[in-house]
Amino acid sequence: MSEIENYDVVIVGGGAAGLSSAMALGRSRRRVLVIDAGEPRNAPAEHAHNYLGREGVPPLELLADGRAEVAAYGVEVAAERVTAMTRTDHGFTVATANGREVGARRVVIATGAVDKLPDVPGLAARWGRDVLHCPYCHGWEVRDRAIAILATSPVAGHQGLLFRQLTDDVVIVVADGVELPPDDVERMAAIGVRIEHGTPQEVVTEGERLLGLRLADGSLLERDAIVVGTRPQIHLEFLESLGLQPEPVEFGGTPMGTVIAVDPMGATGVPGLYAAGNATDISMTLIGSAAHGNRVGAFVNADLAAEDADRAVAERRAEMFEQPAWEDRYSGERVWSGRVNPQLEAEAAPLTPGRALDVGCGEGADAIWLAGRGWSVTAMDFARAALEKTAAHAAESGVGDRVTTLQADVRSWEPGDERWDLVSSQFMHLPDGGMVDLTRRLGSAVAPGGTLLVVGHHPDDMETGLRHGHHSFLFTPESLVPALADGDWEIELCEARSRTATHPHTGEEITVRDSVLRARRLG
Repeated sequence: MSEIENYDVVIVGGGAAGLSSAMALGRSRRRVLVIDAGEPRNAPAEHAHNYLGREGVPPLELLADGRAEVAAYGVEVAAERVTAMTRTDHGFTVATANGREVGARRVVIATGAVDKLPDVPGLAARWGRDVLHCPYCHGWEVRDRAIAILATSPVAGHQGLLFRQLTDDVVIVVADGVELPPDDVERMAAIGVRIEHGTPQEVVTEGERLLGLRLADGSLLERDAIVVGTRPQIHLEFLESLGLQPEPVEFGGTPMGTVIAVDPMGATGVPGLYAAGNATDISMTLIGSAAHGNRVGAFVNADLAAEDADRAVAERRAEMFEQPAWEDRYSGERVWSGRVNPQLEAEAAPLTPGRALDVGCGEGADAIWLAGRGWSVTAMDFARAALEKTAAHAAESGVGDRVTTLQADVRSWEPGDERWDLVSSQFMHLPDGGMVDLTRRLGSAVAPGGTLLVVGHHPDDMETGLRHGHHSFLFTPESLVPALADGDWEIELCEARSRTATHPHTGEEITVRDSVLRARRLG
């Protein structure tokens, strides 16, 4: 079985919202696939209006231009129908009717809505021509004409208000079982809108010309256009496995259709699944759907950018804090100078030799220096390659009998009953405040009367350009003090100590600061 093709984003629906979303994503260099079933909501209309810069453009021409524009940014458009969608570890698998399956990190639903028309014979055949629903989309084109408003719900008075602005000749035909609110009836009378009662029998035409409505009493109401209130529905059968259900929309307590519920960024209740345009708001005009699609596309790109950055952080942290990366690092040429760390030399030189634990021993320079001064040293690291180098270097230096290696991950290591007279951690750094917990556990490994020495890069060193990672990886000596319980320890030294170092790139001498904490365990 071949691997499926993967995209950053799959957009279901290639209308104004879907293509505008694809534009924002394509221009952000995302790999995008638009899957479109070729059933735009405004397909029956001859022209689209209120679209600034493209006023009066045929809807299908607008979409064809949009497809060409997004293709210039690498967006793929497929004329297919989505039939199923499932979650995966990395996002979604999207299946189409022709058997194609693609993977997507994110999905945008921009399918629009399907208008449910009143059940009046002949009405659907005139939809988008002279059977209209939106005064902003088509009202200007029927200005000063005779208009009938078919009231199949109590909110028809709202349409009466808006279309009365465009013509003096408006009649509301109230279907059986519908009662307009008294305030609306009074308003219609005041602005000159006539009201007829009874469900129309049919839409009457002569050839291609609309004649009007056959009223309940059999008379013909001659009209040039019929306005209806549709109930746009969202069909989400292909999302059933994700548990996403359409949400009902009401206006004044009257059901008006269904939508996909989204937050201000277009995100649904399913992580990684977004929606845009009429699928989320049945009142959006064409330009509103396009604007919303563009906005949602931008939010999806931002979501992906954050995920990409988080992945990069995880990979970088793996290089800095995980064993495999350090195994690779220590498997090659010498990494460090082979000289003892200066703060260990300064602080341990006066101490009486005993048992020492060198935490994160690396290639063994500190362990060898301590062993050379008479200490019995346990050199600990989680990289086996580091321990092998430490043992080899100790043998070469003639102190192999005083250096024992211990492979352990200091982040989870516990000393048990074993204790050392000196526990030294030189430039061990952990993210997210992990050095405080580490200091506590290292302190538990110090014998009564023994010394804990923790040294690291001070956060001020970030300004030198030498330190990599995040500011929080570094620490001040004061930040570690709470790890040592009151009464058990004497804090002998807690300071940021300056020293000079050679910049590895420029070769110039610069000043760096080391965080130094030295404490003696009482007992």
